[in-house]
Amino acid sequence: MATANALFDSEDDEDTNNLRYFDIPYAANKDKQFLSSILNSPLLQIEEAIKPLVHLIDDIATKVYIIKQQSTVDDTSDLTLDELGAIHLYIGERLPPTKCIYYLLNETIRRGFPEELQLWHPYLNLLLTALGKLPSTGHHCTVYRGVRSCDLSDEYKNDGRYTWWTFGSCLRSLDQMKLPTFLGKQGVRTIFKIDCYSGKRLPWSEDDEVILMPGFHFQVIGKLRSLDDLNTIYVREIPPSSTEIMSPVPVVTTVEHVEPLSLVVETKQRQKSAMELRKSFKNTAHRIIKMSKVLDVCSDHILELSGKKLPIDGLKHSLNERLTQDITILNLSKTNLTKAKVKVVAEVLRKNSTLIELNLSYNPFGNAGCLLIAQTLHGNKHLITLNLYNTKLSCDAGQYLAEMLSLNHHLRSLHLGVNSLGNLGIKYLLNGNIQLHHLNLCCNKIDQDGCQYLADFLEKNQTLKQFDVGGNPIKDKGIKILCNSLMSNKTLIDLHMWHCQISNLEGICNLLKSHSTLAEMDLEGNQITDEHADGLLLALETNKTLEKLNISDSKISDKFKKKFQQLAIVRLSIILQ
Repeated sequence: MATANALFDSEDDEDTNNLRYFDIPYAANKDKQFLSSILNSPLLQIEEAIKPLVHLIDDIATKVYIIKQQSTVDDTSDLTLDELGAIHLYIGERLPPTKCIYYLLNETIRRGFPEELQLWHPYLNLLLTALGKLPSTGHHCTVYRGVRSCDLSDEYKNDGRYTWWTFGSCLRSLDQMKLPTFLGKQGVRTIFKIDCYSGKRLPWSEDDEVILMPGFHFQVIGKLRSLDDLNTIYVREIPPSSTEIMSPVPVVTTVEHVEPLSLVVETKQRQKSAMELRKSFKNTAHRIIKMSKVLDVCSDHILELSGKKLPIDGLKHSLNERLTQDITILNLSKTNLTKAKVKVVAEVLRKNSTLIELNLSYNPFGNAGCLLIAQTLHGNKHLITLNLYNTKLSCDAGQYLAEMLSLNHHLRSLHLGVNSLGNLGIKYLLNGNIQLHHLNLCCNKIDQDGCQYLADFLEKNQTLKQFDVGGNPIKDKGIKILCNSLMSNKTLIDLHMWHCQISNLEGICNLLKSHSTLAEMDLEGNQITDEHADGLLLALETNKTLEKLNISDSKISDKFKKKFQQLAIVRLSIILQ
């Protein structure tokens, strides 16, 4: 691993703390203007830069002290000790991962709350400045980034353009990415194969680590699903759009060659010095760990049971044995969970204090199982993401979840897609103080009458950033109700209304003309014709925030598609087919 990781290795431990390579990318299209403002502020010494973070990360001052004592300014090209320390803090991993710099920083960027980001400004300034001095990968460099226990293929459309706003650690070797200590060769996984030119190489990294900077802009050029549950998404870095404030590296383009040229920074790599630094780091870290006994070393953070049909005794044994460690992600998708098995999960979950993500999708436990899970989470203060996709839920489940959400304000993401909540279930679910950031209600048999309950919720909600009601027959009357309720909303960024039997775009056009935060809209598979395409074009010319629009699988003629393509060239990513 990179040098700073040695701080947290045990004497006999092979490098297994690799979770930063599997941090789920944040692909929002909303500009992150805070990055440019950070770079315009003065650089502080690292001891001062970390002061706002001491309450978030245990012993951060000790880690900084070790790094600065064991480093010299000759360790890499042109970096000060403070800048070098900022990088080592980022790549250093410990348990639980929720106390790591990389996790806390990327999670803060995802949430996007100004008051939280303000705490990170001094450190971010050092980190961005330091990474900017490191060598870039150069033209047509292939790197790999993985996501465990998750298939992200549907989140990235072919030819779609996206921007990652979090920091992303990548590897140069696919074989290394597939090692058991990294992504592994079993279970549901996603690999991004990335053709990039602006990634920042860490010269001292034994893993040949490459970091993608915030603002990484790319286009999806293909996808592949393998029989072993490995999903590969092929992407190519493209020049940042004009609306993006911060470009990872200077970009030069020519008329003859549309692909970006690289700006390669020449550096001297001192391998011997780097290896000596790693050894010195490790020896010093072991002494401190043995004296303070602060850090507990654990090799595994994710319990992957997806697709395994375990009997009750086997399930109980697996959960009791593994969840006693610092497991943060539990995947029980497609494990044929019945009510009896869910009871086992609920009993174990009630005692757990480290889990941040729980995936129970594709299980037939129904309302009875949902009740057990909801009751268990009443007082939970750790879980962030709950996935109940396709779990045979009906209207009563909405009531159980509503009661849970009224008591639990720590849950941020709730996936209820492909169930049968219906209008009544939505009424139950949204009748309360819900503080979710991401809510997926796709394919839940919600019609235009149920849209009034959605509208009442959206009109008063001040936290939701992503909302998916795709696959519901809300039709023109329903979409008008929803759009009217969103006129005053100031938080929603992504709105997905695919295959909703929409033909009249009047409400959507009015929303685009007035909404100040919406950055992505998905209208795929609706009955959009040339009659309303012209009005949509006018609305898009007025709108200043939308960056991505999906109107594929519609009834728009080639004539109007060309007009949309012309608009896309100017500033907007538009998916037409």
